[in-house]
Amino acid sequence: MSYQAIAFDLDGTLLSSQGTILESSKKAIKQAQEKGLKVYIVTGRHHTAVRPYYAELGLDTPVVCCNGTYLYDFQNDEVLSSNPLGNALAEKLIHSAKAEGIHVAVYTRDAMTYEVLNAHFTKFLKWVASCPENVRPNVYQAENFQTFIDNGTTIWKVLISDPNLEKMQKFVETLPLEVSAEWSWVDRVDITKAGNSKGACLAELLKREQIDPENVIAFGDNFNDISMLKLVGMGIAMGESELEVQQSAKKVIGSNNEDSIAQTLNELLQLN
Repeated sequence: MSYQAIAFDLDGTLLSSQGTILESSKKAIKQAQEKGLKVYIVTGRHHTAVRPYYAELGLDTPVVCCNGTYLYDFQNDEVLSSNPLGNALAEKLIHSAKAEGIHVAVYTRDAMTYEVLNAHFTKFLKWVASCPENVRPNVYQAENFQTFIDNGTTIWKVLISDPNLEKMQKFVETLPLEVSAEWSWVDRVDITKAGNSKGACLAELLKREQIDPENVIAFGDNFNDISMLKLVGMGIAMGESELEVQQSAKKVIGSNNEDSIAQTLNELLQLN
């Protein structure tokens, strides 16, 4: 197989449990780039939370963000395509989640926002503060999400989280058909406009780049990666992913804390 591109999920995949890219992975990615392969990040993250890793890898390709809600070009600070939540729909989601006591975060055009600090954002803010200022993600506490609604601010997704998984599951089951709910972590669900997925947005990106999905390698670890793993010619699931994710892949490898990505790329691309 003559591969042309590699697509990476970040959290739980390219990133170790410490939130870092392993040196072995960086070396393999650089070697793949030198062989002419394109490298894409396909993530549930907001683009500003991708920026530190994008810079670390020296990428120049568009990024699939917020589970395929938008395709972002860092070079020109341009959204190449998008399907955001409508403001009326976002308002409904925010109010209904709050009514159930579920934590809400709102991802707007340029920032990740929260009204109330929770454990997830406390940890996240520590990482943000550790990033160099020139690539630091944009996250802040909003006084009231309603201001975004009233001002017509573009809203990419509503992120809900709660340690009570039964409550979360019940809430997800009541969501309107106009939205798509993706479990991005064990206690977090990303809610975006229906039809958005990593696979759909990656397919659009590959069409723009004139690359056949069959000639693409993709690495993922969670339910929101399934559409991407099924799209490409070589979908690869991380070893600690759920069974459903592994069954959606053509290959299952080791942990994100091991050199499994580098080893797999070496095998598939004959890098060494």
